[in-house]
Amino acid sequence: MKATFGQDSWQTIIHHSDRMRVYEIQLAMNEHANHNFAFPFDSLLTVTDGQVFLESPIEETTLKANQAAWLTHNQSMRCVAVSPIARLFIIVFTNQTSRHKEKFERFASGTEHKHELGSGITHWTVENKTLGKVEWVMLPANHVEPAYYLKDSEQFILPLNHDDSLSIIYDDDRQETITESGIVIEQGRSRSLVNQANKPITFLSVSTPYPKHSRILKLKGPH
Repeated sequence: MKATFGQDSWQTIIHHSDRMRVYEIQLAMNEHANHNFAFPFDSLLTVTDGQVFLESPIEETTLKANQAAWLTHNQSMRCVAVSPIARLFIIVFTNQTSRHKEKFERFASGTEHKHELGSGITHWTVENKTLGKVEWVMLPANHVEPAYYLKDSEQFILPLNHDDSLSIIYDDDRQETITESGIVIEQGRSRSLVNQANKPITFLSVSTPYPKHSRILKLKGPH
């Protein structure tokens, strides 16, 4: 259910399971710029549009689009829009309370380990084996992934340069466009991501718990 704070400001929970809870929040500077929160579990906050100012009892920082920060459980936070519209997502790692750092840990695709595959896919990976695996992934133009699944992990996929070009094909051959609010894929479900655009597209991927077996390719049987 969407909680509205004005015409252009709102908060909604787009996914809730025993692995993760995903909040989507939009703040408008002229009506609801200040938003206070604290979560009982360790979390990840990422900005997709605009810019926000984050303040905790001991520290403050700013985040722009495609930047992120780890948040520690029960940490009181004030989030302020410093652009006309700011849109952000908070991924809460349900039942995880392993972080004990009160200071923000910021990161972005340009600051993380970059790995280019022979297929043309580029990964910028932030590995936190306690909470999960976080990475930005750039798919080349008109690219279709091989079908795969994650045995024990849920995966949240969030398009960044969104224009309805990123879609997903499930093992029943059903194809679905991934909206600007992203999609959560349950553990063990086969999927293949498709970039239908004539240019690269980048998405954020958050998998929890950390996928010990990485991707497992889905082999197609004879027809």
